Amino acid sequence: MVTRRATIAGLGALATQLVLPSAEAAQAPPYQLGEWTGDGFAPMHAIRDGLWRAPLSAPERRVDVVVIGGGLAGLAVAALLRDRDVLVLEREADPGGVAKSGRWRNVDYALGSAYIVDLSDPFRAFYETLGLAPRPVSEPVDRALSGAAGAGDPREGEWRGAYERLKALLRRLGESLDFPKIPIAKASAPALALDQLSLHEFLRREHIDAELFGLLDAYCLSALGAPAAEISAYAGVNFLSEINAPIYAFPGGNGAIARAMAARLSRAGEGRIVTGAAVYAIEPAVNGYARVGWFDARHPEEPRCLEARWAVVAAPYFFAGRILRGVDPAATAQMTRLRQGSYLVANCCFEGTPADLPYDSWALGAQSFSDAISATAVLPAAERPKDHSVLTVYAPFPDPGAGRARLLAGDRAGFAAPIVEELRRFMPEAFGGARLAEVRLTRWGHHHLIAAPGIVATMRALPKRFGNVLLAHSDGQGMPAVESAIVEALSAVETIKRG
Repeated sequence: MVTRRATIAGLGALATQLVLPSAEAAQAPPYQLGEWTGDGFAPMHAIRDGLWRAPLSAPERRVDVVVIGGGLAGLAVAALLRDRDVLVLEREADPGGVAKSGRWRNVDYALGSAYIVDLSDPFRAFYETLGLAPRPVSEPVDRALSGAAGAGDPREGEWRGAYERLKALLRRLGESLDFPKIPIAKASAPALALDQLSLHEFLRREHIDAELFGLLDAYCLSALGAPAAEISAYAGVNFLSEINAPIYAFPGGNGAIARAMAARLSRAGEGRIVTGAAVYAIEPAVNGYARVGWFDARHPEEPRCLEARWAVVAAPYFFAGRILRGVDPAATAQMTRLRQGSYLVANCCFEGTPADLPYDSWALGAQSFSDAISATAVLPAAERPKDHSVLTVYAPFPDPGAGRARLLAGDRAGFAAPIVEELRRFMPEAFGGARLAEVRLTRWGHHHLIAAPGIVATMRALPKRFGNVLLAHSDGQGMPAVESAIVEALSAVETIKRG
């Protein structure tokens, strides 16, 4: 789960309007700009917009299980069913969804999803199956920065009492049988009642100090796609509970989980994952085989079709609703109305002596980003490079539509310049003994589901089975989290094994 924390309470209004301001980039910036990574827009926008309505061609192949989407949920389904004839169709060049990583010199860095929190079962058992042993991030895990010279973390100063009261409330909720949990199917009635409130309403009812609401807006915007007033209290409390828990991270973030699943699947047989595969239609069958229409994104003029005993749609619901054919239109209409957040990630590569940084640094009131993760902080001290480092900078858009438009326009210099400028202000020590050598940008136009009030009720009511087509994506839990993806995958696998 990519999770962000903190903003300055006195700048709460600014926090909810966090933007990436346009800036005139220097003619020759003193750092290299890498090419875009992240979402590929073509031809998926054409499919989303209904430009692929043609009848399916004759099937050329039959498999037991086809998985549409090679993100965490899709890879989990395939890895758990690796002893079957299973095929994954993934649009991008590499599987993993938002859980991918990159490498600069010998430093692995996250392109999106960065860490996990819940190691209870079934999650711990799942990671063990993959041969993964998550390690807690060492202290200090994070800090909040005001950008003022010599200023300390307000959570340890003027906010201390209010922050401790918030932590006490979340601790009490976390120990309750009515905690708003994942999976949502097991939620109690009192927990479900939280879904009808916004997080802002719930915390006001619990007498949480108003000075913290700017901070909470930043938490929610970053992790759940909107400020606290627009987020379900169920999702918000579930997410905020990590304040009292250790977090666990792999070098390069949650891309390690995706790679472990892909490797497990490949060991069972080569050719199980087809990348560059754009799926434009899925036709369920009650008794028989589902049909899936797809094409190689490099050759869209050559549509193809395959049949499967089971088809698992591990794609965001807003897209799945547009490619499912012949199913309840009320259900697909509900799916396509769901809102998605948009995001930019900038990996800043430094040459020179690295600063000693905590895992996560929050920029209170920054206009161009929310926080920056030290890519080497998850390594043992003895393994950290002495002459280079990477900061992974997260920048959510409070207006997802406007963010998508800017990401599609693709002005890399216009995104990088204000981020670098504010990094120098909020984290000057990162530049003290080092030089910024390169900025690598990653765009996520539909990064995650916005967990609006009522989202849990909506997802509990939506069907996840249409004949022999199953939905399995983190959206199904109403919260963008690794745990959501795993729960959805386990549910789909159980249905398939039952037959």
